[in-house]
Amino acid sequence: MGNNSMRQDPYQGLAPIYDYVMRHVDYGEWVDYVHSLLERWDPAAAVVCDLACGTGNISLELGRLGYEVTGVDRSADMLRIARAKSVDTDVEFVERDLRELEGLGSFDAAVCIYDSFNYLLEPEELDEALQGVETIVRPGGLFVFDICTERNSLRYFRDMRDSEQGPGFSYERHSIYDPETKLQNNHFRIRFDESDEVFAESHVQRIYAVATVAERVEASAFELLDAFDGFTFNRGTEDSDRIHFVLRAPRPEK
Repeated sequence: MGNNSMRQDPYQGLAPIYDYVMRHVDYGEWVDYVHSLLERWDPAAAVVCDLACGTGNISLELGRLGYEVTGVDRSADMLRIARAKSVDTDVEFVERDLRELEGLGSFDAAVCIYDSFNYLLEPEELDEALQGVETIVRPGGLFVFDICTERNSLRYFRDMRDSEQGPGFSYERHSIYDPETKLQNNHFRIRFDESDEVFAESHVQRIYAVATVAERVEASAFELLDAFDGFTFNRGTEDSDRIHFVLRAPRPEK
């Protein structure tokens, strides 16, 4: 790919090709599952906040199901793509950090999908995010988020390399999971056909024990309704690849 490399903040170079890289993900199926969780515990929920929404795929699918949706992400580059895709919809997008949500509004439910919570690298950041989400979800409203597990990282990302040629670009990816530090590093090298520069980005996740996340939830104001294996209603464990947590915001005391 050449040697003229430019190191970027996460998602600057990846944003324009993100949907291509993730084209294997069935966002419609994912949102159908999230919808089933909302229907199970709060069928009246209508106004939803999609946190760490990226290029807006989950937000737009929720909008197609009839929800009033606001997508939130800290990356202006990812939101630029999301807004371009949403011009004929009512979905709105807001630039905001997951840990700084206070004052954003009041929603019937919030969702945070595709292991975005794993990008919170310290347990204290989980606490900050949960506290922030509590301020934007109405009393008794739901919060659904997921994490990827160590089993998933060991199976697929311990030392994974791939490269592809897409329309107008090429990229290389090297994913490394370190069981000692519990950190997963996803390194990208991206080159666009019209440029000689190579854009280098690193995306780091912490892989938390399921019990650690559950403890942080239980220490928060939220009630932990359940934690499900993958896209099922079976109890999630360390043997799961992905776990969806379903939380209820505190109700006012009578």
